[in-house]
Amino acid sequence: WQVHREAATTLTAEVRAAIDPDFFDATALNLDLYGGVGLFAVALADLGGPSTRVTSVESDERATEHAGENLSEWVGAFAETGTVEKWLRALDQRATPGERSRLAAGTVVLDPPRSGAGREVMAALGRIAPAQIVYVACDPVALSRDIAFAREHGYHPTRLRALDLFPHTHHVETIVTFVKDANPRG
Repeated sequence: WQVHREAATTLTAEVRAAIDPDFFDATALNLDLYGGVGLFAVALADLGGPSTRVTSVESDERATEHAGENLSEWVGAFAETGTVEKWLRALDQRATPGERSRLAAGTVVLDPPRSGAGREVMAALGRIAPAQIVYVACDPVALSRDIAFAREHGYHPTRLRALDLFPHTHHVETIVTFVKDANPRG
């Protein structure tokens, strides 16, 4: 798994540690965006038990199939194929008031590509307003930009952890937890 053979285990443990239990609700609509084979969706589901609600969204169909298999023991867990941008746009358009309430109580884990989540995804997250966002980043420049976008939508970082999973390179993985400001700006 990439260069570091313990990367998956290490990242999963760090994502679990980054999820603030005061903001985690297993019955909310929890999301794993850019979910791959469901590594972090499984971590979310493990935290809440067999009825945890979590949806993994991944653009690669084969990875989504594997995520579905990995999530099969959780009744409320699903894996969907689609680009995160389009999936969030559709969710924003179709969500009922009850779904919006469950999304607002939810936790979102996202592990975007090196280019980061970007303005559109961060704005969509600002609109669905989850209780917390756990962002896994592999590029500090993209992360810095996306932190600014999160701040524009009333989120602030409460925890940051950098991991050297690529020894002897300048690359680091960073896990940041965001929660809503008490008095959101803008």
